[in-house]
Amino acid sequence: MRGAKILAVVVVILLINQIALANAFVRGAYYRLGDADPGAAAGALGNDPTKDSFSEKLDLTRFGNPQYSADVPANGPLPNKFSMSFTNNDAEDPFAYYGGAALDMSQPGYALEAWVKAPPIPIDPGGNELIAFNGNPFINGFGLLRDGESNTYEFRAGTFSQVLGPSTDGKWHHLAYVRSFNDASYYFDGKLVKETTTDPAPLATTDGFWIGGRTYPTSAGYVFNGLVDEVRYQTFNPIAAGAFEPTNFLITVPEPGAALLVFMASSLLLTRRRNAR
Repeated sequence: MRGAKILAVVVVILLINQIALANAFVRGAYYRLGDADPGAAAGALGNDPTKDSFSEKLDLTRFGNPQYSADVPANGPLPNKFSMSFTNNDAEDPFAYYGGAALDMSQPGYALEAWVKAPPIPIDPGGNELIAFNGNPFINGFGLLRDGESNTYEFRAGTFSQVLGPSTDGKWHHLAYVRSFNDASYYFDGKLVKETTTDPAPLATTDGFWIGGRTYPTSAGYVFNGLVDEVRYQTFNPIAAGAFEPTNFLITVPEPGAALLVFMASSLLLTRRRNAR
């Protein structure tokens, strides 16, 4: 009986916390890269567009030939049937990627995350491969890249970069960035890499939001070779969120004993977001 009461209290606390976060959420986009796309099948050409699961429906246009894959991160959100395969190389034309309108950067809080899996050897040992980016790499906005020179996954905003972790093992990794006013946090596979108040804030952009590459300026550039899944971007009001950890705005994978609790809370949060606008 005591255990049941403790469980009930934990559930209530989680739900209250998730409701506060839901109220703090302003807008965003969530690209599941297959799981929200009608008729998706492993090996098939990616839909045009690929669907945004959030209420604003900021769908992305297909460029080239990205394909759905049944290879998904074992520690990613469930259910998850598909990821997107971008089989780019230096000689391929057309290149494979997705793009659309730039996402809002007007709020004092925003978060970007993605799962990625790349071959140990990059397609361009001295170049950069775009995983998910809101803006124009090296100029404005911010996002996640693979650096072919250092063989690392990186956060990039203009000329500023922060290494998140190695990209040479051919395995799935979770990359994330959260900014709340001047506080910036960087994560690799759910672990904090760095938290600081001195890193430069990204410059606002109207360039576009891109996954797997981008149009630069009229043809493909920064193309990525590998798999990408569960790309999620959120803007939020930190004041409305109250006391929170930056990871509260990221997709989390619970320990087995807490799976039901987090599933309930996450389901409530997503439902409220879908119905909020």
